[in-house]
Amino acid sequence: MLKPPSDESTARLYAWIDDHTDEMVASLQGVLRIPSLEAAAEAGAPFGAEVKRALAFTLAHAAELGFRTKDVDGFAGHAEFGEGDEMVAAVGHLDVVPEGDGWKHAPYGATIEDGYIYARGSSDDKGPTWAALYGACALLNSGLPLRRRVRVIFGCNEESGFQCVHHYWEVAREERPVFAFTPDAGFPLVYAEKGIANIVLHYASQPAECDLCVTSLSGGRRPNMVPDSADAVLAGSAEAVASAAAALDALGAEGVTSTVEHAELKVHAVGKSAHGSRPMDGVNAVIRLADALLHLALPADEKWLRFLVDASGPDGTGLGIAGSDEVAGELTSNLGIFEFTRQNGALATWNIRYPVTWSIQRVSSAAMAAGATAGWNLHQVHDQPPLYVPLDKEPVSTLLRVYREATGDEESQPRTMGGGTYARATPNAVAYGAGFPGGSDGPAHEPDERIAISTVVDAAKVFAVALYELAR
Repeated sequence: MLKPPSDESTARLYAWIDDHTDEMVASLQGVLRIPSLEAAAEAGAPFGAEVKRALAFTLAHAAELGFRTKDVDGFAGHAEFGEGDEMVAAVGHLDVVPEGDGWKHAPYGATIEDGYIYARGSSDDKGPTWAALYGACALLNSGLPLRRRVRVIFGCNEESGFQCVHHYWEVAREERPVFAFTPDAGFPLVYAEKGIANIVLHYASQPAECDLCVTSLSGGRRPNMVPDSADAVLAGSAEAVASAAAALDALGAEGVTSTVEHAELKVHAVGKSAHGSRPMDGVNAVIRLADALLHLALPADEKWLRFLVDASGPDGTGLGIAGSDEVAGELTSNLGIFEFTRQNGALATWNIRYPVTWSIQRVSSAAMAAGATAGWNLHQVHDQPPLYVPLDKEPVSTLLRVYREATGDEESQPRTMGGGTYARATPNAVAYGAGFPGGSDGPAHEPDERIAISTVVDAAKVFAVALYELAR
């Protein structure tokens, strides 16, 4: 709940948002109903047709609101107004992670219930991005004097690689803002983000004569999600398959079921999805499945299964990378994607959030050394370096002041996080909103993701004032 506005300019911005709340919610529902998951590239749609559709919908709506708009090769787009040699920006994203299982509400239904909008992307990040768009629109319609242009940037590939903003800044050479924020975290603001590394290890399976062995095991949709399901197929003699099925039945491992089909044992595990930055909040179905299989007599597979289980603790101990720093706290590790076949061996992708004072070399070399002892080799490393903006630098000072004046909240402190936002790829930027302390929005990357309509409205008001202060 925001305080009543204390000055005329703030009152003007708040009033416009209040007058356009129904329109804002209805248009947000429209973009939430587009399943903007990354898919195969098409002409003009580098991240697939549905992501392109979400971008086109957003730019068309922004144009109707009075913005100048631009589609930057389908990678990203922006809506802008104002004049001046300099520009300030809010940078959000329109892509989403896969919906996963376990929803009570339709993942793309944008259902409103008890004051919340339920949909994949509602809190991460279409809802907050819409709040930024309407905050900027309030400023556009306010008549308040500005000396910088205001831009809202819409990325299309935040959840799976940041290729969108790389293309926007580095390839298309779009103008860089003087100050910016991304509405993709929480208030008051996030001034440090851990480094994010996807480390892929490979295990070369050796052909083996075995009475019973794993022919395939797979699970996970994205590195930054805890896998909520996994499947394995085991083949061997009829007696061995029947014996293994009985052993798994007797084990009674939670979330693990098995069936015998055509002399094969098919094993399925169910877990609980969570954001890759907080693997301790989920249940990893791949690890649940591998642990169950370790209770069977599988000499051809025991070595790689054992490493998989031992190396997948959420603190990174099993990979030899556990640790912390005083700025952002402890490292986290999530086994996000796993694929094994008897022919090709295993590929395991760990999504690691490492302390801001560490280097990727420190993390990758330790993981490589831990894997080597069990026959695994480093296959690939993808890194997003950490972000750290001291609290006495802009735009932190202005954004924090705007939040405190709007809410009266002097107790909540700027924080750090393991999640990664566009702030690390945007000059002079931090993550700012849209979640308020104590709110019940989210949970991102989990079933029944939701955002409160009151959050969207209040965040739009804070964003409007923040953009005003940065632009004037």
